[in-house]
Amino acid sequence: MPKQRWILALLLSSVAVATTAQSGKPNLQVRSQNLPITTSSPQARRSFERAMRNFEEYRLNDTVQDLRAATKADPNFAQALILIAHLSRDPGEQRMARKKAEQLAPRVTPGEQLLIKWMAGSLENNNLQAIAAMNDLLAEYPKDRRLAFMAGGWLNSQQRFELAATVLERALALDPDYPAALNNIAYAYAYVGNFDKAFAAMDRYVALQPDEPNAHDSYGEILRMAGKFDGALEQYRMSVRLDPNFGSEVGIADTYALMGREQDARDEYGRAIVFAGTMSNKIQYELQSATTWIRENNRKQAEKSLLEVAKHAHAAGLANDEAEAHRMLAMYEPDLKSAMKQLQAAQQVLQEPHDLSPSVRDEELATILRVEVLRSADAGDLQSAKNAVNQLQGMAEKSSSQMIQLCYHGASGALSMAQAKPGDAIADLEEDSNDPLSMRLLWKAYTATGASGQAQAMATRLAALNVPTVEQALVVPQFRATLLSQAGQP
Repeated sequence: MPKQRWILALLLSSVAVATTAQSGKPNLQVRSQNLPITTSSPQARRSFERAMRNFEEYRLNDTVQDLRAATKADPNFAQALILIAHLSRDPGEQRMARKKAEQLAPRVTPGEQLLIKWMAGSLENNNLQAIAAMNDLLAEYPKDRRLAFMAGGWLNSQQRFELAATVLERALALDPDYPAALNNIAYAYAYVGNFDKAFAAMDRYVALQPDEPNAHDSYGEILRMAGKFDGALEQYRMSVRLDPNFGSEVGIADTYALMGREQDARDEYGRAIVFAGTMSNKIQYELQSATTWIRENNRKQAEKSLLEVAKHAHAAGLANDEAEAHRMLAMYEPDLKSAMKQLQAAQQVLQEPHDLSPSVRDEELATILRVEVLRSADAGDLQSAKNAVNQLQGMAEKSSSQMIQLCYHGASGALSMAQAKPGDAIADLEEDSNDPLSMRLLWKAYTATGASGQAQAMATRLAALNVPTVEQALVVPQFRATLLSQAGQP
């Protein structure tokens, strides 16, 4: 399949100022610079505005609670419902809220209909619909800064970092002191390695909200991404002091894990698990804690921990987390046959009747297939690898999901490398050049084809990658050791 570059025609001209309320039936003749809020309940409107303030401060559990309160006061509050679908970690709640919002869409304003199409499209694995609706909404309300904040955050989650920065830069041009936009744009810059701009945005954010835990939590994460671990720990601890219930213990734990202080990391994860606001958060923290055993190369404990997490996720009905636990074990398991059993278990979970959105289900399946390609290719089973690549190609041709596209390109590049075709692999791997597994293969491909400058640049990027993921744990420490060995250092 030819490379697909999903180019978004952003129709923004400017972005600013928060939403205003609209009660009763929508008046389609009245134009506002902000997205209307269609509800006849003053209580629902107050709960909604409180939810959005919490959302901007990244208090996601409080955000969802307030949105639930809004829909309790007004069960037909479509905008609150679609935001519950967007933010809830409960698959059943997410599905029901999305369906009801879509049913109510004809009763709200055209702008709110676009919001529903955007967020429902993302959940239904229809990213072309989502992108088109988002663009139309931003063009319709170019001065609604909250929409720009939401769009920038969503684009970051889709790994469209340059586009996220474009949206957020225009918002900040109108309101340079909008904390939520500063937070999101700092991440957009950091994800592409522009830490100077990221730190500048974070400095402004912290200066504006020095007593908000998220300002320090976000600064800690970006410092950690840059390898500034002591500074990261200082910021995370400040966040904990400001609000012990915010959840920054996880950031401390992640930082310890990347520093090689795995027992300290497990201790912090344990504290975070006790105070986790949702079962989904608890399971995610358990997965992070299990990864510390992988970093210590303790196969027995890693297997035990990941299988326990899978059981916990199964009991909680969190199918995606259950599948992720099996997939992580398959990535680490040295025996190919055992790894394939774990991948089969992960796929089986996704095939069972669960309240998973189509996008979550398909993206996890694509990630599983990518691991299957990598493990099969490493073992020399090129036919199995090719079969999985073909399945991924079919998914990529039908879906505009960025995650599925990246999984396909990463897998296709891995297969080309296994076939001793580094020249063919480069184009695919460059499409997935933020993933540690593809980055390592791309370094090898550049080296094999004599592109020494590009190989050195990729080696520098990969060695400096500090993200608390299983992929980083499996690739980066070993890669750093390889570089030291090649340099003749002990």
